[in-house]
Amino acid sequence: MPESVHNFLFSYYGLDWAAAVFMFLSMYRLGKHHKDGFVFAALASICWIAFNLIAQSAAGVVANLIIAIMAFRSLANWSKNHPNASSAPDS
Repeated sequence: MPESVHNFLFSYYGLDWAAAVFMFLSMYRLGKHHKDGFVFAALASICWIAFNLIAQSAAGVVANLIIAIMAFRSLANWSKNHPNASSAPDS
């Protein structure tokens, strides 16, 4: 792979790619009504925080910190709001 392509794809150590994959997994799992989707959302936010620190974007860090906190809060509240959450299909 030419160095310029490699630099373009991995200039942020793959954090942007990891964040995108975790976010897609989060959306898919939440769409299937699985609470682990919130964990994937939090992981995506953590990757985005690291990405934004490297890119020196304070707004991105703050926004993703709030999103990560909301994801953890939603995970904690899942069982309270979904009494049958553990019986959700595993597909």
